Amino acid sequence: MQGFRTPDRPSGREGGPGPPTPFDSSLFARFYAMSSTRNPFQRLLDGLILASGYFSGLAILAATLIICEQVVVRFVLNAATIWQVEIAVYLLIAATFLGAPYGLKHNAHINIDLLIIHLSDRFQRRLHIVTSFLALLFCLFLAWRGCVMWWEAYAGDWKSSTILGVPLIYPYAILPLGMALTSVQYIIIIQGLLKRKRPVLEAH
Repeated sequence: MQGFRTPDRPSGREGGPGPPTPFDSSLFARFYAMSSTRNPFQRLLDGLILASGYFSGLAILAATLIICEQVVVRFVLNAATIWQVEIAVYLLIAATFLGAPYGLKHNAHINIDLLIIHLSDRFQRRLHIVTSFLALLFCLFLAWRGCVMWWEAYAGDWKSSTILGVPLIYPYAILPLGMALTSVQYIIIIQGLLKRKRPVLEAH
């Protein structure tokens, strides 16, 4: 993904940098990074999101290799396949929901800004706050429902109906965990927008 350029600052009276330009037309294509002076909670959150991102990438790689192995076993060796599809599905679910907070942090989610870029900077900021808040509510709802499903699977000792009989508490934990991290990341973004933090270049 191509990085975004920080808006240029106008020069002050003494030739130094003037006040920062808080927003420009590419507002919806930017990620509002946190301050460099981070508290322990923010450092912990960054570590968790980074770990979820790497795990998501490894899950996609593992799912790909498993599907390739299934093709070889089924159509080349003419042997039965038992566990490959189920495990690959679980890995892709994990990649989706655990990769969501990492993608949000690095602004890797799809933004359709064909019309937005023609609006004023102030309206863009307000619209971004509203859409981020609605997305936060949606993620909180999914996290809550995921916790309910996980508890039901735990209390009922649910297992998959396949030959593997995987305990469903493990795949069901993916949804609330991923949506909880995504919700916290949305809160940080909304906080930055309300405080009018200056967009900075996010390292990729």
